Amino acid sequence: MNVLIMGSGGVGGFIGSRLLQTGHHVTFVARGPHLQAIRDHGLCMVSETGTRHVLEVNAVESPADAPSPPDLIIFAVKCYDTEPAAQLLRPALSDQTAVLTLQNGIDSVPTLASILGAEHIIGGATWLTAHILEPGLIEYQDAEVRAAIGEPAGGITDRVQTIAQALRSAGFEIEVSDDINHILWNKLVLLAVLGPVTAACQLPLGPILATEGMLDLFRTMFNEAIAVARAQGIHLPDTTTNDLIALLQTLPADNTTSLQVDFAHQRRVELDYTAGAVLRRAQASGVPTPTLQTLYLTLKSRAQSFGGL
Repeated sequence: MNVLIMGSGGVGGFIGSRLLQTGHHVTFVARGPHLQAIRDHGLCMVSETGTRHVLEVNAVESPADAPSPPDLIIFAVKCYDTEPAAQLLRPALSDQTAVLTLQNGIDSVPTLASILGAEHIIGGATWLTAHILEPGLIEYQDAEVRAAIGEPAGGITDRVQTIAQALRSAGFEIEVSDDINHILWNKLVLLAVLGPVTAACQLPLGPILATEGMLDLFRTMFNEAIAVARAQGIHLPDTTTNDLIALLQTLPADNTTSLQVDFAHQRRVELDYTAGAVLRRAQASGVPTPTLQTLYLTLKSRAQSFGGL
């Protein structure tokens, strides 16, 4: 399969490297010092235990520089870069190109569909901890990587099954879903709470969960976000809060989130695409979210202080 990685940061770089190692033709789109480091020294993947693997890869600055139209585009840019990145993709698409978005939040599919055409877009969610440690070097956690993909309109198509098989062969645990919107909302509920809490605390997850009262705070915020999802017609089950709490308790004690890392380095943050996305819909639906709102506004103030929004 001819694959284009649009956004070669933690998620895109990790997935692209795995696909490359299993025989697919992969082109990485990157920019700035990250692109230059990849061209000069290769793409270096380093695990949390320190194992390094350097790959010689084809890296370009623009999709227009890719050698041929891709069969599959993995869309993994930061949410705030969605529209300009999508515009750059338009000349690279053939009629058969599938665009699998693995961005955070729930706005990616409609935004990409409006720019590239709904017929190209496949929704997806991935549970993967990886980030650019320095230009040309991506650090990832040694945990099983899972993802869910599906047609936004529902149903299970041959193209989704083909993509799922390619990802499974590259070592990913893949769920093919006929209701990807439900999965995207379930992940958004998690991100809208976990990301802001870790960004505010600036601690690994273990010490946060060990703090007295913190699990109750997580429950309160999960319940608020779930109420918003239900107001949007997404019927998350009554067990969702308990399921998410149980998930948190299975994560490594040293787990960090991308929002936390971005705040720590005073980079642009995706706050408005996770917690912000929930709160905008809460306001439109008249759903009270006082705890989420308090944490969001606290972090928004911090982000504005360093130009992170």
